[in-house]
Amino acid sequence: MLAIKKNIIFVFLASAFVGVGLSYGKIYAFHIAFAFALLFFPFRAAKSFIFTKPRFVFLFPALMVVYYMISMLWAPHFLYAVTYVGYLLFGISIVYFTFFYIENLTQLNRLFLVLGMLLFVELIVSLLEIYTQFRYPISPYSKLVTHFGHGYKIDVNFSDKIKSLILSVPTGFHWNPNNLATLLGIALPFTLLSANKWIKYIITLVLLLVLLATNSRGVVLSAALIIFYVFFIETVVSKRIFLFIVTLGILIILLPQSINPFNSVNKRISDSVDAVFALFDDNQTSNSLGARQELIKNALDELDNHLWLGVGAGNSKFIQEKNGKVAGKLTSLHNYWLEILVDTGFIFFLVFVFWYFKVVYELVLISNTNTKLKYYSKSIYIAMLGLLISAISCSSIVYFFPFWILLSIGLLVIRLNEKEQLAS
Repeated sequence: MLAIKKNIIFVFLASAFVGVGLSYGKIYAFHIAFAFALLFFPFRAAKSFIFTKPRFVFLFPALMVVYYMISMLWAPHFLYAVTYVGYLLFGISIVYFTFFYIENLTQLNRLFLVLGMLLFVELIVSLLEIYTQFRYPISPYSKLVTHFGHGYKIDVNFSDKIKSLILSVPTGFHWNPNNLATLLGIALPFTLLSANKWIKYIITLVLLLVLLATNSRGVVLSAALIIFYVFFIETVVSKRIFLFIVTLGILIILLPQSINPFNSVNKRISDSVDAVFALFDDNQTSNSLGARQELIKNALDELDNHLWLGVGAGNSKFIQEKNGKVAGKLTSLHNYWLEILVDTGFIFFLVFVFWYFKVVYELVLISNTNTKLKYYSKSIYIAMLGLLISAISCSSIVYFFPFWILLSIGLLVIRLNEKEQLAS
């Protein structure tokens, strides 16, 4: 029993990392692990922590759930609100289970070993999906997926060319390319900043290869900015080397396309920049960006009438249905930050933004100290900054568990640093 209690958090977070990748229909391995983690939850430690009057940065996730639950009172579609609050409760459970189960750096190191191994396996799976006929069974592009209570998404009427194109796009454990890409964007700072050279160079290279294959433009742009930040700001290099690298980068961008070996990468980054800025352009486009523009317009039009309190938990989806599903099928905003604004209103959104950057700021301060937590704090705050762009790639972050794992470890690092300072 003691062994189960000590290890349940690692099983729980591993199942959260994989998410839909281990599931039958709407039942995930995560849900089963959640039940066990709740059974062994250290309520006494949590109660003791609450009585110490914890700071706002630790309390906000709980307050977030409270506000979303209150917003159910004015949400026009009550069922959507209840469902969304349920999703949010699972996300917040990841935050607080991690926060109270993991008590020291040794346990945190072990957690990262588990998550790192899962990332490695997912990268291998993704490479096989790109370069071979293999497809992870629980994928919308796998014919085996129907045996796991999910639907097969490749229409029999698609041409062979379209089928071949779809089947070359990796999904890994995360069901669709955009979710996989968002995970890789979160993982990128951890591999780039690793002290292990194999992880720093080889795993990062593989990660970027898979990321480019997902065709997720927002995450590609985010990854490009993360790489620039890590290597040119965080890494200590001489001015001459810095000048040489920047000059070389400019030359590569300016080389004619016919002789530029990096042309495909340049075009991917350029398309990514265009994609992000097109979302805020008045000119309607006719591709997937046009659909996203329409989603945003519908949401902002409705927000004018509910500016202060929002439309209620999960009801940004109801807005799209009320206006007719975009492109005949889309109801999710595909922009988590806008989703929070529309669902909760302007005031709560500002509080959320304040909290998010408060966490980033405290992690930055920790990363500038001589602590053993430096690697974690630096990687987490860079990943959180990268999510400001890459989070628009997911249909919604609220049920994307790696996002909540990142936040949970960020808060945990802040708490462990406080303990470290009190002990010194």
